[in-house]
Amino acid sequence: MVKQYKIDEVAYLVSKLRDKGNLILTNYSGIKVKDLSRLRKTLRSKNADYRVIKNTLFRRALKETGIEGLDEFLKGPVAVAFMKDEIGEVAKALKDFAKDVEKFSYSAGILDSVLYSEEQIKRIADLPSKDVVLAQVMGMVNAPARGIAVGINQIMASLARGIKAVAEAGNQQ
Repeated sequence: MVKQYKIDEVAYLVSKLRDKGNLILTNYSGIKVKDLSRLRKTLRSKNADYRVIKNTLFRRALKETGIEGLDEFLKGPVAVAFMKDEIGEVAKALKDFAKDVEKFSYSAGILDSVLYSEEQIKRIADLPSKDVVLAQVMGMVNAPARGIAVGINQIMASLARGIKAVAEAGNQQ
């Protein structure tokens, strides 16, 4: 007989998988509770949830949502970071945490319905943030307009200097 708490946990995991859609599997073995609490707080600030899971229940939730390819990574103590849109920021936060806490690691992830390995997630973490990319794009978009404004300003300044010179020459005669 299946216990109610297991049914509830699978239902919760299914709702997280459907709501957030993206996840990164981590190994938290040997990590102190205070460090995990710090990681949870960091991930919450990035609109992500971090949850320790039971592998068998998570397999059921994955099967129910049709997500495949993670079975080989569901061994030992596993926790999952669920996120919606903040993929790069969450990957960066996990990478930074792994630098601080050497026992912590992540093994795989599903991002936009694609399975990513640990190395690929590390590369995603190294990408610039969304805000940095937007600032760079806006700088590139703004550069031609700035060039035109500077050019027009120089033409107007030259015209003003020319008019001033003609006026001064007329006053001297």
